[in-house]
Amino acid sequence: MAKWGGEADAAEETAAGGGGNFVPAPRGIYTIEVLDTKDGTTKESKRPKVDLECEIVDEGEHYGKKVWLTITHIPKGEKGHGLMIHSLHAFGLALDGGYELDTADLQGQHARALLGVTTREKVKDGRTYVNEVNFIEELYTEKHPEPANDALPPPRQPRTAKPTAAPAASPAKPAAAKPGAAKIGF
Repeated sequence: MAKWGGEADAAEETAAGGGGNFVPAPRGIYTIEVLDTKDGTTKESKRPKVDLECEIVDEGEHYGKKVWLTITHIPKGEKGHGLMIHSLHAFGLALDGGYELDTADLQGQHARALLGVTTREKVKDGRTYVNEVNFIEELYTEKHPEPANDALPPPRQPRTAKPTAAPAASPAKPAAAKPGAAKIGF
């Protein structure tokens, strides 16, 4: 049996799963650090992937805010290989030629990223919760540098986990991506 102690503030009570007082960082360019990695495989293609849990490490009020990214292993010559290489390069792993990658090497790595804001729906115990979250719009490298003079590109919407043939969602309620992992939106 565990014992808890401390101070409580009933004024901060929120409904379970609703996210409470969480407010994402505003759209902008931040330095992010990989806190944790989780290996897995994609559902359809069964390719190896790594889910990265990252946080903003720039000093200030947004320090510690989280963003997630999934990088999928795409073999050379297949669509998406360049995006995989770019993503790994942004986190300090510039691959060229033969390589062996231990995804744990990503832990602690930094990248510069343009973070956007979107809404996500989550259904838990039959209740639907809508939260605003950050997602990665762009990762920056020497070959794809940050825009000059803080001139951000037009906003992008995150990719969804599965493309659908259904009509596009209304701007007030964009299609939800897989919870827990955001795909790169470029």
